[in-house]
Amino acid sequence: MKKKLIGLRVVLLAAGLALAGCSSPPTRFYVLAALPAGQPASSTGAEIAVGVGPVDLPEYLDRPQIVTRTGQNELNLADFERWGEALKDNASEVLAENLAVLLPSKKVSVYPWKRSVSVNYQLVVKIIRFDHTEGGETVLRTRWSLLNKDGAGLLARESRYVESPAGEGYANTVAAMNRALAQFSREVANTINGLNNGGGLPPE
Repeated sequence: MKKKLIGLRVVLLAAGLALAGCSSPPTRFYVLAALPAGQPASSTGAEIAVGVGPVDLPEYLDRPQIVTRTGQNELNLADFERWGEALKDNASEVLAENLAVLLPSKKVSVYPWKRSVSVNYQLVVKIIRFDHTEGGETVLRTRWSLLNKDGAGLLARESRYVESPAGEGYANTVAAMNRALAQFSREVANTINGLNNGGGLPPE
């Protein structure tokens, strides 16, 4: 009986050591970040009330894992590198915060806003691509439009931004995504100011 107990303890100890040796690495969480306050505004005119959204995201990106491309038609979902919140919500909030920094206005609302909120311009965004190719570039491609306060379309555009990460690793990938979203925010802010000031639209 004692031999059986000793043998059982050895087996359990070996199993415990094996599990300890095969423990998974810690999961890391990332978020996109807004432009810091104090950025030069696109205009110094009167305040503009802006509504951001809806912002649509492809289903392949609508997941907790950070997605990278390993080929033209192949995706990789990171096991331990994840978004701290839904990417669609994070991108919408950061886009709104960026516009609040870049425009002469703090009146920026994220869809859906209350009926009592009145906006001068509504930004509707369909993200076509927002990911990174392994060993390559980070790409943000969008189709977006601006509506007036009555919901009528003012313009529709497609934009594409490419950023090269500063190095390897997911932290650099997310930083490059952040820079691409900041560039898109500046384009939108310049366009809104062109409409609002009657100076026409910046070139596409």
